[in-house]
Amino acid sequence: MTDALPITPSLTASLIKDRTGRERRSWPLARGLVSILRGRRGDPPPQPSETHVDIHRQPFRSALDWHQDMVAVWKRNPIFGPGLHDDLKSAGLLPRCVILTSRDGGPLRFRYIGEPTRRVFGDRWADQNIGKPHLEDVHSAYAQAIDAQYREAVEGGEPVYNHLVITGLPRPPVHYRHLLFGWSLGHRRQALLALIDS
Repeated sequence: MTDALPITPSLTASLIKDRTGRERRSWPLARGLVSILRGRRGDPPPQPSETHVDIHRQPFRSALDWHQDMVAVWKRNPIFGPGLHDDLKSAGLLPRCVILTSRDGGPLRFRYIGEPTRRVFGDRWADQNIGKPHLEDVHSAYAQAIDAQYREAVEGGEPVYNHLVITGLPRPPVHYRHLLFGWSLGHRRQALLALIDS
């Protein structure tokens, strides 16, 4: 049987004098571990990885039951207006939505951001983006990738159903599905509703 050697200050620490002249122990091993974990001074901070967005079109027949409920709401509301908001609320779908509108041919701007999107990007992100154009999103690669999908839903007059995988955000890859509904409101006004499942 091997006897364990006692750990003594002489093996792990050395005495040094601090600014006041008092002796104190120096722990070079501990300082070395801390510098390894933190990175050496002068090393640049790690850069965020590039964001990639993979969009996979889904057959509409694979949509979930509550997605089908949204289709019924969309068909009952050919005009984007207060009746749609009330219908979404009574069907329990409003918390799952992201709503964007544009005026006078301007960009689509965030008007409402529901719970699934807040879980992905955070409440702070959501609160800061209300009223802003979606293309000014801090996650610019994501905004650019999703813009064509938004335009297709608004201009095509049919729902768009996709599965998305986002990598490069400060978290593990994000998987979610969205069902996009668009309205052309005349006089170059548009509206978009995204139903999110994360």
